Amino acid sequence: MKSLTTCNVCKFPLVHSYTFREMMFGTRDEFQYHECSNCGCLQIASVPNNIEKYYPSYYYSFSSVISKLKKKRQGIKSIIDHFFTKKRERKLQRIAQSYLTPINVSVSSKILDVGCGKGELICRLFNMGFESVEGTDKFLPAEIGYDFGVKVMKKDLGEIESNSYDLVMMHHVLEHMYNPVEELQQCFRILKSKSYLIIRVPIKAFAWEEYKENWVQLDAPRHLMIHTPQSIKLIAQKTGFEVTNVVYDSEAFQFLGSELYKRDIPLHHPETHQSFKAKDFFTKDERKAFKKEANKLNEQKLGDQAIFYLYKN
Repeated sequence: MKSLTTCNVCKFPLVHSYTFREMMFGTRDEFQYHECSNCGCLQIASVPNNIEKYYPSYYYSFSSVISKLKKKRQGIKSIIDHFFTKKRERKLQRIAQSYLTPINVSVSSKILDVGCGKGELICRLFNMGFESVEGTDKFLPAEIGYDFGVKVMKKDLGEIESNSYDLVMMHHVLEHMYNPVEELQQCFRILKSKSYLIIRVPIKAFAWEEYKENWVQLDAPRHLMIHTPQSIKLIAQKTGFEVTNVVYDSEAFQFLGSELYKRDIPLHHPETHQSFKAKDFFTKDERKAFKKEANKLNEQKLGDQAIFYLYKN
């Protein structure tokens, strides 16, 4: 693929060049990125021909543990009404509450999760009471069918029927897409009127300025585009969406992972592929301080990831 000279979002010239390393799995392969002179978006100079190599079977979204789907579920009017006793289910509930409650999605809404891996989130949402949930991930080897009609398709967005969904979600997916304007045009097409697209992405902010090439959310070469609030808003304008809300939801991970990269330590053990445990590298006080700082940055709208609510009228 020919190297980029203009921004894939706004077509302004690309200026500064950077070299980032693959550090999630510690291959330390190097990749060149450029920065847009207008929207500030970072983007890979050229997508590797062997990009699939960097999405191995043990990549986190492909190795998720899927809970058994429950046929008998509590009738709920909103996700706040439901309670789980297991720690992971409680966490998933809090996450779902944080990004779904603001738009009042009903349990009968038809929901599509794009780039969902094996579909852990849609299975959790089904168990929470949502009745019509699907996923799609073109990197899967084959479609996955779960019980009760819950499925993960192996499809590009262009293969999905128009006006099909009440809600489309992209959780840390858009940064993996080289042509974000085209992808959001497809999202607009498959959404019904008066519906939302939810995008959760890393955001180039304080952590980028603090760590530069060691910022954990760069995730070269998987993250083809590292967005800014301006680049997301420009994409929304180009595709017919209105950005109605932005919620910053960064975590201590921006410090934990980046501090490891500064020490040349990858996130996963190269042989076992097990992810690091923060307690093995950082004291309890350090972890608490990182969490406190992340919350502070979110309040200041400087966190390193955010949720964008895009509305189709």
